[in-house]
Amino acid sequence: MKYLFENIHAVNKLLRSGGYTVLLTDFDGTLTPIRKHPDHAVLSEEIRQMLIKLTRDEKVFLGIITGRSLKQIKELVQIPGVLYVANHGIEMEGPGIRSTCPEAKKARSTLWHIYMKLFKSLRHIEGFYIEDKGLSVSVHYRAVKKRGDVERVRDTLHAIIKPFLERKMILLSEGRMVYEICLPQEK
Repeated sequence: MKYLFENIHAVNKLLRSGGYTVLLTDFDGTLTPIRKHPDHAVLSEEIRQMLIKLTRDEKVFLGIITGRSLKQIKELVQIPGVLYVANHGIEMEGPGIRSTCPEAKKARSTLWHIYMKLFKSLRHIEGFYIEDKGLSVSVHYRAVKKRGDVERVRDTLHAIIKPFLERKMILLSEGRMVYEICLPQEK
């Protein structure tokens, strides 16, 4: 994956080529560097101003796609006129659109149950961090220092979620030293 603003000349060339441009970008690792803890990822003022400039161009449509919750990404970016696609597509909000997957809302208790079991089982591990994002759960292990603890996080996670995966009640994906647990949905 390329860091957007290290390739800004290519983006500018594309935007000047004429026509209408849809620019969809991730937040973590693209607009901001990956951090040990997700709370430490902050959009720089320089990048915020570049994004604002893009939203003012009538030939550009800007969308930010993220695993973060809708509330969190809107607070981090704070730019009107952007399409925010949050929680891996479960929530969307932007010009003329606001949508939340109804199946995800109904199955919220499943995620809460998984969150609590993981939290109780792994909270003693130094560097472990679990995020309840409302309609998804993130299990971060980037800051876990001991190799045995990383394996313990992985093994415990798989043991807890196995019955839910087998019944297709949840989906599991893996990012950069993070596991994402969300509910199946039609996008």
